[in-house]
Amino acid sequence: MPSPELIAELVADRASYLVFVRGRIRSGADAEDIVQHALVLASEHAADIRDPTRARAWFFQILRRVLADHHATWALREAKLALLAAELDVQTPEEVAVCACSLGQLERIRPEHADLLRRVDIDEQSLCDVAATLGITVNNATVRLHRARKALREQLHSFCGTDSVRACLDCCCVG
Repeated sequence: MPSPELIAELVADRASYLVFVRGRIRSGADAEDIVQHALVLASEHAADIRDPTRARAWFFQILRRVLADHHATWALREAKLALLAAELDVQTPEEVAVCACSLGQLERIRPEHADLLRRVDIDEQSLCDVAATLGITVNNATVRLHRARKALREQLHSFCGTDSVRACLDCCCVG
């Protein structure tokens, strides 16, 4: 069980920890998560501290490890996205083509969903750039993009019976 004094000391310096983390990452929202995660780890490992007078230095070691894990996870995610993007770049023109009714269905879903789909899937803007423009994290943009694609699939299904934009290549409905 961590001492209440140690926890109070760590929480009292929370603002300085946020400044430290914000200077080392891209997203302010992630900074809060990183500090919270480090505080949880510190409270779980408070018994490991050898010198309570050096609690701040001890916590910064934990914070640096959490930051390193965050950067490693981010780098791995970016590498996977780059591989996926490379695979998508070799699509045939038929795979890229989309029928008119699927584009027309964009007008029937939520405007913010349609805007995101236009930016990412049609205008081919990177998800990182779109997230920055919208002032949200890449993770948030990924979730919103997933929801937008799901909304378009549902709209396509209710309009012409398909839930795949690729199926629209053989489409004969009038959108």
